[in-house]
Amino acid sequence: MNDIEDVKKWCVVDALHGKNDYISREDELYALTSEVIYRIMELIGSYGDLYMGKLDVICEKTGERLKENPFIELHDCVCDYIKE
Repeated sequence: MNDIEDVKKWCVVDALHGKNDYISREDELYALTSEVIYRIMELIGSYGDLYMGKLDVICEKTGERLKENPFIELHDCVCDYIKE
């Protein structure tokens, strides 16, 4: 849960001090929430050394680990489903 709090803080700080040339407030909010979702998917997928805790995600149907068979990167897949 501390890692999720860190994701929130990082995304808010980045939004406040980052590039702010959004066409509308709606676009800005989509960008912020998309970044939060993306970072949480990184956390769940245990990508890199960004976070202290590691999670082992198991496919309920096959019993296989997420990173093994099939190899899935949640943070990459989620981009197909969220508006940026």
